[in-house]
Amino acid sequence: MTILWKVCVFALISALCALMVHAHQKQAGRLVSLCAGMMLLSAAVTQLTPVVQALQDFSRKAGLQNDTVTLLLRLISMAYLTEFAVQACKDAGEEGLAMKTALAGKIVLAAQTVPLITAIGTLAMDMLP
Repeated sequence: MTILWKVCVFALISALCALMVHAHQKQAGRLVSLCAGMMLLSAAVTQLTPVVQALQDFSRKAGLQNDTVTLLLRLISMAYLTEFAVQACKDAGEEGLAMKTALAGKIVLAAQTVPLITAIGTLAMDMLP
């Protein structure tokens, strides 16, 4: 069974369990849902190894600095982690906290892009005659 099938089956079973527990004890149902979400995230993260290796190979062939690829991967990871946290807050019924988490994530991502923007600007300036 492929990892996607396993993830989908686990998600459906977890959703059913969370619904059943939620009917008897609301907070416990949310906890089941949150734990299942964390397990799904950890299963998905293991699938990123080939992506990271492919980007590193590409950057080596393209002559890019390893720092640039590392920064890009870090930014992508931060965006996914922020989205996971936002969705977990929404699942817990904390819409306001979810919105604040999304805003905080966007601000941190914007701040983290400064070195990349600087590198691109420097590269563009070096290309000018």
